[in-house]
Amino acid sequence: MTRLVRAELLKIRRRQATYVLFVIELVLTALVFLAGGRFWTISGLVSFPQAYSTFFFQTIYQLGSLIAIVFAAAYVGADWNWGVLRTIVARGEGRERYLMAKFIALAITLAIALLLMFAAGFVLTFLQSVIYDIPMASPLRADGLQDLVVWIVVGFPVLLQRAAIGFAVAAIFRSQLAGAVVGIVLFLVESVLTTILTLLSATSSLGNGGLGGGLDNGIQPVGPEWFQFLPVTIGGDVLGALPGGGGLNSTDISSILLKPVPFPIATACVLVYLIVALALALIALRRQEIA
Repeated sequence: MTRLVRAELLKIRRRQATYVLFVIELVLTALVFLAGGRFWTISGLVSFPQAYSTFFFQTIYQLGSLIAIVFAAAYVGADWNWGVLRTIVARGEGRERYLMAKFIALAITLAIALLLMFAAGFVLTFLQSVIYDIPMASPLRADGLQDLVVWIVVGFPVLLQRAAIGFAVAAIFRSQLAGAVVGIVLFLVESVLTTILTLLSATSSLGNGGLGGGLDNGIQPVGPEWFQFLPVTIGGDVLGALPGGGGLNSTDISSILLKPVPFPIATACVLVYLIVALALALIALRRQEIA
């Protein structure tokens, strides 16, 4: 297994798409950070862990999830497009071992990319402070180091679970394009669907005397609702429970109108989705005819 993982990491390192997608993520992240720096004028201070739940969340875990889905789909789907799998099977490698090695290599690559993006995020946060002339608090003061570790360690399974969607779809349909398109469409459609269902749920609760008994008593969130357990949305509840998250969800309106799924349950759901996606990919590969 170790030999296979090393071979897959070498393959990733030599692929141009690895660097192209990372540069795209880095450029878009820089644009978001630098264009949105005026956000800190409200508080007059660039602070942590609040920065994690705004710019880091939107770029590394939202935009980054889309990039991760595309990368995972392109990485695993290429083996069918280029006929690599036929060679692997012909030389006697186990299908499941081979696909597991690819997934481990994918996880290692995403972990490295996550660390690099967090480092870039701190540099861009400092540039925000300089460009907009707003003082920046130390990210390591008080529980700052602990908050950073929590955002990386707990957030990584969310990123990996979303990448596993593209990984599984590409393996099932034996196509790079299918994995990327289906993963991105699911990500975007689920966000829109969740927003619509949130509004419908809030309207229904308001009509039944919910939401704090009406507008006179203020809006009180309801739920959790079933659609908060969808594969992409549930990750937002995990990230929302992290330091500075303040219960943020996949959309701003959700965080106002809906109670977040409790952190232990949300984390367990993310891990279940991750395992299911990987299991489906393994089952699909085992049943496929490799000609």
